[in-house]
Amino acid sequence: MSKSKQPTIVDVASEAGVSIATVSNVINRRKVPMSPETIRKVEEAVIRLGYRRNVMATNLSRRRSYELGLIIPHFGGYYGRFAEKLEQKVHRFGYHLSVFSAAGMDPEIEQRHLEHLLQRRVDGLVSHGLAMSMQSTQQLVGEGTPLVIFNGWGWPGDIVKLAVNLDFAKASSEAVKHFQECGCRSIIYAGRRKGMGANEQRIQGFMAGIGDSAESSTMHALLDAGELDVVGTLDEALRLSGDRRPIGIYTFNDALAFEILAVCHERGIRVPEEVQLIGMDNELFSKASFPSITSFDMPVDLQTSLVAAFLMRQIGEDLDEESTKLLEEYLPRAHGHELFIDLEMIVRKSTRK
Repeated sequence: MSKSKQPTIVDVASEAGVSIATVSNVINRRKVPMSPETIRKVEEAVIRLGYRRNVMATNLSRRRSYELGLIIPHFGGYYGRFAEKLEQKVHRFGYHLSVFSAAGMDPEIEQRHLEHLLQRRVDGLVSHGLAMSMQSTQQLVGEGTPLVIFNGWGWPGDIVKLAVNLDFAKASSEAVKHFQECGCRSIIYAGRRKGMGANEQRIQGFMAGIGDSAESSTMHALLDAGELDVVGTLDEALRLSGDRRPIGIYTFNDALAFEILAVCHERGIRVPEEVQLIGMDNELFSKASFPSITSFDMPVDLQTSLVAAFLMRQIGEDLDEESTKLLEEYLPRAHGHELFIDLEMIVRKSTRK
C-alpha cells in the first residue's frame, strides 16, 4: 500500500480476514454478538494499518454526531467526579463527552459554550441546574437537543424532561436530627448564598428538621459564610448560642466544615465536646482530618447512571438490561419531572452521641 494512501475499512477487513460489516461493528462498538478473538483481530489490524475512520462522513450518514455536552459550575470536587463518571457511562454507548465549566455563569463564556454546542450538533446535553441560564438552555432544547438536568430545582417541564437531583433537603433534616440525638442545644446552618438552589434546598430541609423537632428549647439560626467569612461565622454561632453547648454547625460543604474546624483548633475550642460539625459531599479530607468530619456521601455513580440512561433513551439508543432496570426502578419515584436521590450520612468523630 502506498504510504500516501489512507487505509480504508476494506483494507482493515482484508488484513483481519473478516467482513466489512464486522469491522464496522467493532470500530463503532455496536452491541452485536462477536467473539473476543474477532474483536482482537480487527483492533490489531486497525493499529497495524493506522486506520482512522472518517467521523464526519459517518456521523452525517447516521444523522448523529455521537457528541454529548456536559456543563458544570467548575471542575473541582463533586463536579469533577461527576464528569469522570458520566464520561465512563456514555462511552459504553459509543459517545464522546465534551465538558465545559460555567465559570461563574459569565454571560460571554456561556454564549461561547452555547455556540460551540450548536456548531458541533451535540446529540444530547447534560447541565447542572446552576451552570446555564434557562434562556440559553431553552435555545438548545428548541433546536431539538435532548436535555437532562442534574441538581436543578424548579425548571419548567417544557425545557427539561427530567432533573436528577440529590435530595439535599432530606439530608439536611437528617443533619438536624443527628445533632439533636448528639445533645446539641444550639444548631446552626452555615450556608453559601452563591450556591443558590442547592443552598435553598439545604435551608428548606434544615428548617423542616427544626420544625419536626420535639425539642422546643433548641436554638437555631441561618448564617451565610459568604458574607461573614469563616471566622465571622464561628463567632456569630458562638454569640447566638450563648452558654448552650455543644453547638451543632451544619455546613454547605466539607470545605467549610474543615475551615471552621481549623479555627476551632486555633482557639482551643474542643470538637466535638463544645462544637460539633456536619459537612456535605464526603471529600477525602473529611475522613483524614482530626477529628474526622461527619458528612454526607454523594452517590455520583447512581446519579450519573440515571442521567446517562435517561439521556440515551431520549436520543433513541437501545438501552442495556442494567440501564433499563435502573429507569424502571427509579422513574416511578419522580415527582413530576424531578427525581430525588437519597444521600447517606457518614458518621465520624466531629459528632458524638
